[in-house]
Amino acid sequence: MAAAFAARGFDVVGVDVNKRSIDLINQGKAPVQETDLEETIAANKERIRATSSHEDAVLNSDISFVIVPTPSDERGSFSLQYAKWAFKEIGKALGKKKGYHNVVLTSTVLPGSTRQALVPILERESGKSAGKDFGVCYSPEFIALGSIINDFLHPDFHVDR
Repeated sequence: MAAAFAARGFDVVGVDVNKRSIDLINQGKAPVQETDLEETIAANKERIRATSSHEDAVLNSDISFVIVPTPSDERGSFSLQYAKWAFKEIGKALGKKKGYHNVVLTSTVLPGSTRQALVPILERESGKSAGKDFGVCYSPEFIALGSIINDFLHPDFHVDR
């Protein structure tokens, strides 16, 4: 997603917990194997950088896309463990941000999870109110490995207002 946004001309700050991934992205290399990813990152290296700091990313961007694993838990539901951690870190950073910021969850979660479990974390950690001080939306991405870049840049359809 970061590579695709950069390919469309946006400056992108990626956050990762994996130092190797951060280093590779900052060198203009792909941290994972995916068709066209290495070329897309290399061609847009000046618009992509990676960090381990949520604060750095939030303070230097307008939108945060949360893309974390949501593995099935013991009940068959999607685990929010990683999403909760990311929202907590983003919330802390939002508390320091002067302007409006949007948070977009793209990971797969059950209906109501964003509103009931994740937005309260952002509000508690930031001391701000969703809708008034920052925006939140859920926009799941359904990806097909091997064609992620192409599918993202050339969707089968899109909705206009």
